Amino acid sequence: MWTRLRGRALAVGAVCIPLLLLGCRDDPMSAAGTSPCRPTASPVFLSANDDDDGDGYPRDENYPAVNDEDDDIADHAWIEDAHGAHHLFFQNEGWAGSDIVHYVTTDLQALTYVGVALQKNPGGWDSQALWAPHIVQNGHTYFMFYTGTSGTGGTSKQRIGLATSSDLITWRRTPVNRCPETTGDGCIYECAEAWTTWGGQPGTYNQQCRDPFVLWDEAERRWVLFATAKSTNRYGVVTVAYSGDLVHWTGAGYVDATRRLAGGSGSQPFGGQAENPYVLARDGSYTLLFCDWADPEDDCTVQNPRTIVQYATSSTLHADAEGSHNWSYRGFTLDPGVNAIEALHLGVDTWILSQSIADRTSCDYAEHRRELRLKRLVWGPGGTFATTPWSPCSTPP
Repeated sequence: MWTRLRGRALAVGAVCIPLLLLGCRDDPMSAAGTSPCRPTASPVFLSANDDDDGDGYPRDENYPAVNDEDDDIADHAWIEDAHGAHHLFFQNEGWAGSDIVHYVTTDLQALTYVGVALQKNPGGWDSQALWAPHIVQNGHTYFMFYTGTSGTGGTSKQRIGLATSSDLITWRRTPVNRCPETTGDGCIYECAEAWTTWGGQPGTYNQQCRDPFVLWDEAERRWVLFATAKSTNRYGVVTVAYSGDLVHWTGAGYVDATRRLAGGSGSQPFGGQAENPYVLARDGSYTLLFCDWADPEDDCTVQNPRTIVQYATSSTLHADAEGSHNWSYRGFTLDPGVNAIEALHLGVDTWILSQSIADRTSCDYAEHRRELRLKRLVWGPGGTFATTPWSPCSTPP
């Protein structure tokens, strides 16, 4: 993921490409081989598959007969350490329920399991499940934002939590609780704002507050939080909050361009869910990606379909309670059947989108369900972009 240090940008993977290319010079594979160092290699897929039924074949598992959901990589987060390794965090939905697990890769080719990074807190505000981590580094400390839930079904409540680490291995919840009528450390924000349904009556999934994304706003010298909420018009919306210290957050507004509105003027015209926000910052402009799984046209069998991943753009990170009309709805990305996109910025002009293979609408679903597919992002004029297959040794187009 592309993170921001206070006052300067950190390009994740900036030292990775030279190291990978150095290794390719001694590649023993011939042109007929299958080495990932060949520029014509297939796109990279990253898998956390385990052999849950113990038969030696990790890909033959069939939910619910065999519970392989702990292998799914959906809402995930990337962060690079000081040695150039990339760390991957995502929720584990196996037999033990949703905790946040940790993998690492040194070559963007294979994942190595590290362990459970953060577990549910029995009796606390995040006792039911942990979802959708996002990590930024500030100074020598890593800050993991995550979704914590309590209760089940339509009356469950979602809130944003915070844990910190100095080594990406040991995580501790921040010893504060800023969420009324809850217990347990780490609860820093709930989306109880006038533009959401969070503060209303429980039920019908009104208490939505999940999928945190945080970045530093250099122009305004503050941190900005983007999250998923339920709008007062009953559709999903991206809500925004500001902070000076990553712990104390104040609601700033919402992005009307992410809501479904009648006629779709300036915002999404179909579907109606806006979740998994992720912001790309480039050349003084911002691209806000979000996922709308309620859009019915997303399918690899449809020519040029509206896809789950849609986006809005703005020249600033401003948000307000009137809908933040500096953000303009731009439409959808070109890859069907993927969601929960994250980005890795590998050098000046090499951007990689890490896409979760979401469901049967992806052409890669049969073989790569809930794996991550890495594709190169190619920027076009006016903030438009497309994707192309990528391997660690591919060169810029």
